[in-house]
Amino acid sequence: MLPGQTPSWMADPPASTGEMALVVADAGWHTTANLFRAIDRPNVSSLLLQCCDVANAWNKGIPPWRWWGSRPEPIGPKQWSQQLVLPPGWMKRYPKLGMKPIQKAIDRWRRSLPVDGPLALVMTYPHYRYLRDLVRPDLQVYLNLDDYALYWPGQADEVRALERQLVAEVDLTACVAQARAEHLRAVVPEAAARIRHLPHGTPEAFLADEVTGKAGPAPSDLDDLPRPMLGYVGGLEDRMDWPLLARVAEEFPEASIVLIGKEPRDGSGDWFETARRCLALPNVHAVGFRPQERIGEYVRSFDACLIPYRVDHPFNQVCCPTKIMDFMGSGRPIVATNLPECRLYAGVIDVATDTDDFLGAIASLSFLQFDDGREWRRLELARTNSCRRVVGRLLDALRPNLAEPAGMRRQSAGLAT
Repeated sequence: MLPGQTPSWMADPPASTGEMALVVADAGWHTTANLFRAIDRPNVSSLLLQCCDVANAWNKGIPPWRWWGSRPEPIGPKQWSQQLVLPPGWMKRYPKLGMKPIQKAIDRWRRSLPVDGPLALVMTYPHYRYLRDLVRPDLQVYLNLDDYALYWPGQADEVRALERQLVAEVDLTACVAQARAEHLRAVVPEAAARIRHLPHGTPEAFLADEVTGKAGPAPSDLDDLPRPMLGYVGGLEDRMDWPLLARVAEEFPEASIVLIGKEPRDGSGDWFETARRCLALPNVHAVGFRPQERIGEYVRSFDACLIPYRVDHPFNQVCCPTKIMDFMGSGRPIVATNLPECRLYAGVIDVATDTDDFLGAIASLSFLQFDDGREWRRLELARTNSCRRVVGRLLDALRPNLAEPAGMRRQSAGLAT
């Protein structure tokens, strides 16, 4: 398959006609929320849950009077979102009790729907298997966003075992990264046919109407920065290759290195000190957080987009950087480090094998005045993989399972009464 080519299973078949109630547990990440907000099927009602404990609720600025008694809020036609604040330990230490408030919220929402269709549950963490046992959905999806054993290294074996059980039982496992799909097929071979690679989609707001090979106008807060602007959007953390970024700033002193994301305020280890030195360089501009709905405007103004991730970082080796498709939607040139997921798009972005290669790619783009002639290929790839179309593929992959009686599905998943 050529880089950027759409696999046959990802083609867009006609939408199914049966009613479905779909619950996402949970949509706390922007990428997950963007994906499921893009559902436009008139036969699908969806509830996007955002679940956290009281400590995280406080850190997020959710006022205490909203911690309990929340109700689903409409966010679109047949779409609702609900914030649930739960006691400490609800997910990992006491999941059988901690998931009960979520179950009750789902039951209340389903009773409010005018049509009692099959229930599909999308689970974004292995621990939601406990919620699955309470809710007993007709259709089950495990949406794998990362290697979760890296989130909780002290419980890695437990997380991996729980994940393997879940993958063996669900109707569909969708992995945003190819590396994760391949790993899960290897460790759960009996479920290999139900494990699919479904990369992040491009939000509608990130898609350019057209591309010309030239950067768009800069937002007012970047308007006084010298060009070219080499931009990055995302977390400014240890996953970044800070020595590489510092070399970019030093080798291209006439350029403005624009970093959109929250600055690291504390940390330990060499990476944090290197990050501080890089951020202090005169042509590095860390402009802070920007709202999701405005990110597309910023990206379209970049002369080139950078994905300067460390290739030796365990998270990066198995991740699907959201900025791949976010950047594609702008049509602007992209220079990335040699991550497995980035290599899948080597025909439309520059994937550098080392620091010199990364610097050389930027120099080549500079010689071409940042017009590499591939802008329409990137934009068309992003349109083909918009959030609307990606979530449509996920829903269509579930359709064959609706033909099997619910009792048989539950029995095969070990859920029979």
